[in-house]
Amino acid sequence: MKRRREQMDVLDHQILTLLAENPQESYSKLKEKLGVSVGTIYLRSQRLKEWGVIKGARLQLDPKKLGYSLEVAIRLHVSDVPAALKALENRPEVSTVHVLSGELNLIVYAYLRQVHDLHGLLQFFNQTLKADRSEVQIVLDTPIDRGVPIPKQEAPASAPKRRRGSSSKK
Repeated sequence: MKRRREQMDVLDHQILTLLAENPQESYSKLKEKLGVSVGTIYLRSQRLKEWGVIKGARLQLDPKKLGYSLEVAIRLHVSDVPAALKALENRPEVSTVHVLSGELNLIVYAYLRQVHDLHGLLQFFNQTLKADRSEVQIVLDTPIDRGVPIPKQEAPASAPKRRRGSSSKK
């Protein structure tokens, strides 16, 4: 019987926590930290991917070292959200778009090389997206960037202790 996402156990949460800290951590190192076999870690990781809990892994790039001196967050109002999203997919400077509740219904994060590039992006919003209102914020710093929090999982009181190097049977 397959476990569902709602039934993730302590080991699943431990694997998620370690992979969130370092998505490139080898299964051998995870084995050392968790005290279970590489095969168990592999199977659990694959299952978490199948369930859609793990969607992938991304490189974290330093925008300044790539020549981007400006990160902006632009909230705007557009009347045709699906068309705006389609148009924004083709803008390489756009890194993230969120659909929001409220009057300003999109927030667009973008990396730019210079302030002049911001002017071009705002013209695109006004002319192509027909944005009738926008607010620009310049990102000064990102002191916290954790991603999605992993929910806490308490071990059941009767859960058996795992021996180092042993794997659980399903």
